Amino acid sequence: MAGEAVPLFTTSGLVALGAALSMGLSALATAWSQSAIGSSAMGAVSERPELTGNVLIWIAIPETLALLGFVIAIVLALNIGGLH
Repeated sequence: MAGEAVPLFTTSGLVALGAALSMGLSALATAWSQSAIGSSAMGAVSERPELTGNVLIWIAIPETLALLGFVIAIVLALNIGGLH
Protein backbone atom coordinates (compact mmCIF):
# COMPACT_ATOMS: atom_id res chain seq x y z
CA MET A 1 0.00 0.00 0.00
CA ALA A 2 2.75 2.44 0.78
CA GLY A 3 4.31 2.20 -2.68
CA GLU A 4 1.10 2.43 -4.72
CA ALA A 5 0.43 5.51 -6.78
CA VAL A 6 -2.83 7.29 -6.09
CA PRO A 7 -4.56 8.59 -9.23
CA LEU A 8 -5.04 12.32 -9.32
CA PHE A 9 -8.44 12.10 -11.01
CA THR A 10 -10.87 9.24 -10.68
CA THR A 11 -13.60 8.49 -13.17
CA SER A 12 -16.35 8.84 -10.60
CA GLY A 13 -14.88 12.14 -9.42
CA LEU A 14 -14.89 13.55 -12.94
CA VAL A 15 -18.48 12.39 -13.48
CA ALA A 16 -19.49 14.10 -10.24
CA LEU A 17 -17.72 17.26 -11.37
CA GLY A 18 -19.57 17.09 -14.69
CA ALA A 19 -22.89 16.72 -12.87
CA ALA A 20 -22.13 19.71 -10.68
CA LEU A 21 -21.08 21.83 -13.64
CA SER A 22 -24.16 20.92 -15.67
CA MET A 23 -26.48 21.95 -12.86
CA GLY A 24 -24.55 25.02 -11.77
CA LEU A 25 -23.90 26.49 -15.19
CA SER A 26 -27.44 25.88 -16.41
CA ALA A 27 -28.81 27.59 -13.30
CA LEU A 28 -26.51 30.58 -13.83
CA ALA A 29 -27.52 30.84 -17.49
CA THR A 30 -31.19 30.68 -16.53
CA ALA A 31 -30.80 33.41 -13.93
CA TRP A 32 -28.92 35.64 -16.34
CA SER A 33 -31.49 35.24 -19.11
CA GLN A 34 -34.45 35.67 -16.77
CA SER A 35 -33.02 38.90 -15.41
CA ALA A 36 -32.92 40.38 -18.90
CA ILE A 37 -36.28 38.96 -19.92
CA GLY A 38 -37.98 39.91 -16.65
CA SER A 39 -37.00 43.55 -16.70
CA SER A 40 -37.97 44.07 -20.33
CA ALA A 41 -41.18 42.07 -19.87
CA MET A 42 -42.27 44.24 -16.98
CA GLY A 43 -41.65 47.32 -19.12
CA ALA A 44 -43.77 45.83 -21.90
CA VAL A 45 -46.61 44.98 -19.50
CA SER A 46 -46.57 48.46 -18.03
CA GLU A 47 -47.13 49.91 -21.51
CA ARG A 48 -49.46 47.19 -22.83
CA PRO A 49 -51.22 45.18 -20.08
CA GLU A 50 -52.72 42.77 -22.62
CA LEU A 51 -49.25 41.20 -23.01
CA THR A 52 -49.38 39.66 -19.53
CA GLY A 53 -50.09 36.13 -20.82
CA ASN A 54 -47.24 36.25 -23.30
CA VAL A 55 -44.87 37.63 -20.69
CA LEU A 56 -45.51 34.67 -18.41
CA ILE A 57 -44.51 32.33 -21.22
CA TRP A 58 -41.39 34.37 -21.98
CA ILE A 59 -40.32 34.19 -18.35
CA ALA A 60 -41.00 30.44 -18.09
CA ILE A 61 -39.07 29.40 -21.21
CA PRO A 62 -35.56 29.81 -19.71
CA GLU A 63 -36.58 27.56 -16.80
CA THR A 64 -36.39 24.63 -19.20
CA LEU A 65 -32.63 25.20 -19.37
CA ALA A 66 -32.29 24.72 -15.62
CA LEU A 67 -34.60 21.71 -15.75
CA LEU A 68 -32.52 20.06 -18.47
CA GLY A 69 -29.33 20.76 -16.52
CA PHE A 70 -30.93 19.10 -13.50
CA VAL A 71 -31.91 16.05 -15.57
CA ILE A 72 -28.38 15.74 -16.95
CA ALA A 73 -26.94 16.03 -13.45
CA ILE A 74 -29.27 13.29 -12.18
CA VAL A 75 -28.41 10.98 -15.08
CA LEU A 76 -24.68 11.51 -14.49
CA ALA A 77 -25.01 11.05 -10.73
CA LEU A 78 -26.94 7.80 -11.15
CA ASN A 79 -24.24 6.45 -13.45
CA ILE A 80 -21.35 7.08 -11.03
CA GLY A 81 -21.64 3.66 -9.40
CA GLY A 82 -22.08 1.78 -12.68
CA LEU A 83 -18.77 2.74 -14.26
CA HIS A 84 -16.65 -0.01 -12.73
